[in-house]
Amino acid sequence: MSLLAADIGNTNVTLGAFREGALKHQWRIASRPFRTADEYAAILYRLFEQAHFQPERMILGSVVPPLEVEWDRVATILEIPARIVRPLHPDILPLHVDTPEEVGVDRIVDSWAALQKHQPPLLILDFGTATTFDVVGEAGDYRGGIILPGIELGAEALFTRTALLPQVTVRKPKSVIGTNTVDCIRSGLYYGWLEMTRGLVARIRTEFSAPLTVIATGGVSEVFAGDSDFVDSVEPTLTLEGLAGIDREWERFSQ
Repeated sequence: MSLLAADIGNTNVTLGAFREGALKHQWRIASRPFRTADEYAAILYRLFEQAHFQPERMILGSVVPPLEVEWDRVATILEIPARIVRPLHPDILPLHVDTPEEVGVDRIVDSWAALQKHQPPLLILDFGTATTFDVVGEAGDYRGGIILPGIELGAEALFTRTALLPQVTVRKPKSVIGTNTVDCIRSGLYYGWLEMTRGLVARIRTEFSAPLTVIATGGVSEVFAGDSDFVDSVEPTLTLEGLAGIDREWERFSQ
């Protein structure tokens, strides 16, 4: 079985091409709000041709409702059956929060995927457009977490909301004390997010009062890998793996 998993985020659509359950190719497409289903389909045709890949099915997880609609149309154009993961469908794990219908699909998929690899309780850190912290309890139930702006959003805000600060790529600087504007910004972004994450993880551990296995995923999770001594496992493709796993278990979840 060949499967295309699409993680539709605010900045990128991350695509995973799976053959017999194994991730063979991965692509990122910018989440442009005015791009049509026909344009996305044309891009996919080229990617599939280059990779010699033809999906038999597609599974979608989206935090951008308009793009979910467009990608459902993409599946129709490509004549590929599509499944869409939504907050309460399929029912893949208990959501013990005030408003379960508001939990982002990516947070549910990440939590379920982490449970397939690690014993709970768990704390999943997803470094995307938003940085999210998700707690999974001892019984494999979703307990909630934290949402804050992502590091790349912080870099973009500095560039767009100031007159003189340049736009920079996110990477570890040579030292904490920057000697030029670019390195000063990089230090603030890198070490600022690193120490903020470290502090929030410590607070969650104190409040939860039980040992937590910490997993990091998302677009920039690997940037922090060398300094994230509070993280037990860095798994950049966790969401795609979760979508593929949910597709395999779909009929069981839907009963």
